[in-house]
Amino acid sequence: MTDGAQMPPPVPPLPAHQPPLVRHPAGVFFTLAALIALALPWLWLLALDDPRTVHLRLGIFGFGGAAVTGYVLTAQRAWTGRPPALPALVLGALWLAARGVALGLPDQPLAFLPPALAVAGAVLWPVVAARRWARLPLATAPLALTLAEAALPAADIPPKALALAMAALILFVGGRAIPAFLATDRQRRGLPRRPTGPLWPGLAALGAGVALDGPGGLAGLGMAALWVLWRAWPGIRPGAPTDAANRMLCLAYAGLAAGLCGIAAGRIDALPPLAALHLLTLGAMGAMILAFAARTTMHRPPGAGLRPRRRHWLALTLIGVATLARVAAELDPANPWLTLSGLAWSGAWAAFLSAHAAALPHPTPHPVLSAARSFPMPTPPRRATLAGQRDDGPQ
Repeated sequence: MTDGAQMPPPVPPLPAHQPPLVRHPAGVFFTLAALIALALPWLWLLALDDPRTVHLRLGIFGFGGAAVTGYVLTAQRAWTGRPPALPALVLGALWLAARGVALGLPDQPLAFLPPALAVAGAVLWPVVAARRWARLPLATAPLALTLAEAALPAADIPPKALALAMAALILFVGGRAIPAFLATDRQRRGLPRRPTGPLWPGLAALGAGVALDGPGGLAGLGMAALWVLWRAWPGIRPGAPTDAANRMLCLAYAGLAAGLCGIAAGRIDALPPLAALHLLTLGAMGAMILAFAARTTMHRPPGAGLRPRRRHWLALTLIGVATLARVAAELDPANPWLTLSGLAWSGAWAAFLSAHAAALPHPTPHPVLSAARSFPMPTPPRRATLAGQRDDGPQ
């Protein structure tokens, strides 16, 4: 044991017949995230009193919050050996109720809290009950997002600060998950495990970039971007010995480096602020959510790694097009770049949903976010997984 945590309880064996994906957190919350993403570009066409706030809340806390909740709940069973505190469909209904109240009662900004806190508590409780203290930073992410949304009216938190907080979460989650997935794939191929460095240099560099002004802040953002590229490079370099799903994840993670560079460019007026912001929200957050959520419905060849469907690659490509077009819209507002960005973004999530929705009535794959492995992989007892298969969460 390397983190001082107690050994989790043994994970119960899988039932003979897995429940349908529609009853699994990945099925419920990744569907909700994709549906919100599909609608996001067109909110400006509605007669809303404050479309900017609605767009922000549905983008960061709706789209991002649903994806984070689905990811943590998916990883939670492997961390704790416990099922979610409430069924996935009940959690999804509570989450939808929170979104509906937030939109329907804009003059009562805290009315969404009861259902939102119920979901956040259901995510957090199994981790606390199992004393998996090392998992608390991720397990508290839905609660942190809920509290940040509640603080919006009083604190007047700028959108850039929320986007940078999401960037820190992406850096943390991707920085842990990518080495774990790559290590599993290397072992499947009979290759030696490659050492990976700690997370703290990337987080420290990003923290310095956020906290400092002037050259110090620019240097921090630049160093954080380089750290992200260094973490992603083993999966994207030409000839890298890894499966296509890991390559997709590493490509998406590299988008965070572009987003951090965009924030740095915005500070020196080399890029409009909204262009820099959308490099983070569309290019980094959108791509990473897609790369994780798509793993649920990728091809699973026997004895091999996950293989993205063509629709998954199409979705990732369209997210890239949407991001570049959104940046172009700020640089050249006279041309229809904004419409192109919206069409590409919605098209990406429609492509994702075409695969994800078709899988909802079918048995949940296991592991949900990883390929099954048929080889022994010695790990400490705390990392034991269901039926000898790979953990769904980052190590």
